[in-house]
Amino acid sequence: MKKKEVSMALESYLEQIAEIQEKFGTVNSSVLAERMGCKRSSVTNALQKLSEKGLINYQSYRPVTLTDAGLEKIKRLDSYHKILADFFTNVLKLPEEFSQEEACRLEHQASSETIERMGLYNKFLHECSNDTFENYIVKNIS
Repeated sequence: MKKKEVSMALESYLEQIAEIQEKFGTVNSSVLAERMGCKRSSVTNALQKLSEKGLINYQSYRPVTLTDAGLEKIKRLDSYHKILADFFTNVLKLPEEFSQEEACRLEHQASSETIERMGLYNKFLHECSNDTFENYIVKNIS
């Protein structure tokens, strides 16, 4: 299994940056601190780490923006969220609101392999009810 490259906390910062950037174009640390409910020094520390990982463009006292790698990470998290929410709602028959909340928590904790396998299962259920899941996995995992 792959080791997580970005912590759950940093992923939460990244998601907030993406949301603010989408709404306002750029992000400043004071708005991010308010959204995250923490001190600006904590935000600065997180921004430095995200910058070191190449996920954001960051310089002190300048607006923050996502890099292409940061945008890809956000797309992956969004995809994981959708897979998990779909699984919880359609397979486990959990209420939609709970499924969304649970997906939000677990998208940061479950391995990519696990979530991708759940995605294959979701796709299998939607498309291939006449096949066995074991055969479907063999065909779709490279």
